[in-house]
Amino acid sequence: MKPMGWLLCLLAMPSIAAAQDLCLRHAIGDAESGLKGQIVVTALTAKGDRDTQVLSAVGQAKLKGDEGFRIASITKTFVAATVLKLWEAGRIDLDAPIARWLPSAWTQRLAGDGYSPSKMTVRHLLSHTSGLADHAQAEQFIATIKADPTTEWSRARDIARLVEWTDPVGAPGEKFAYSDTGYLLLGAIVEQITGQDLPDAVRAQLGLDRLGLEDTYWERYEPAHARTRAHQVFEGDDTYAWNPSMDLFGGGGLVASTADIAVFFDALLQGRVFSKPSTLKRMLSAEGLPAGSPYRLGLFDYDLKGARGIGHSGFWGTLVMRDPISGRTIAGAVTDRADYPKLNKLAGDYIRAAAGPGAAAAGCK
Repeated sequence: MKPMGWLLCLLAMPSIAAAQDLCLRHAIGDAESGLKGQIVVTALTAKGDRDTQVLSAVGQAKLKGDEGFRIASITKTFVAATVLKLWEAGRIDLDAPIARWLPSAWTQRLAGDGYSPSKMTVRHLLSHTSGLADHAQAEQFIATIKADPTTEWSRARDIARLVEWTDPVGAPGEKFAYSDTGYLLLGAIVEQITGQDLPDAVRAQLGLDRLGLEDTYWERYEPAHARTRAHQVFEGDDTYAWNPSMDLFGGGGLVASTADIAVFFDALLQGRVFSKPSTLKRMLSAEGLPAGSPYRLGLFDYDLKGARGIGHSGFWGTLVMRDPISGRTIAGAVTDRADYPKLNKLAGDYIRAAAGPGAAAAGCK
């Protein structure tokens, strides 16, 4: 009876590990201790071996590990890659002024607030160097949502609030300043060039179906197909029912499992999304960017003190990094944003272990 009981216990485990990743086990360490919610994390090796683990606070019913999360700003990488697909096809000029594609009502409103839409380029938006402030980081933005989570947002409303709540942070090309507003403008530009809604353009340009991303969809625009979406907590509030339009137009919008996030970034950074190697090289290049900028074209270049991670994070507590040395990728999400520091440390430890001289000994070979 004991062997059978052990087997049943093993089969009931919430982790959905396709292959045990000793490097991930090492990085997890005691991350489960003191959790307020849960962490779902997926590691993907260069050979395609995948390991998904669920860490949970005491007393919580563990997630299965295949749930979708609102990935927030990780969506920016998908949007940037879509723009670069259009660029390699000769359909967009990265150094063209954004005013070429945007409604005059928007550009006039921006100009009235001291911006220079005629000098801002597509590359400036991609690299967060346009001088735009960020409507989503204004304290009034979250205050408005908390007061009424059903509030409906639109690109036009976001731009109006940007002008009302903030001021320009610099001249185009002067410095890095993160801006969700810049990416919602990119979303509008993609729609103008392709004649498609942004979700359709992203799916078609990047070949999401070809990549097998069955648990990735654009909230509100694409069917969830009965997929389970995780509850995500921010400052004690369950945001599950918050109106998705708060983050839907290019700065965010996608829902995905951690496994799908890892698979997409692995494909992207291996060069399997673009048609030309030079496109990925352009995406990762710091050429022409302000000195010290941590951002490229839709990607953060993380300095992990002894290692380098290429990836992105998202507001709700989502994170993905890939180690260019070992080709390993790690993606994770938390159900309570207060646990994000634990996920950030776990991911950093994983990348450092994978890239380090003792990688083989740690099971990261």
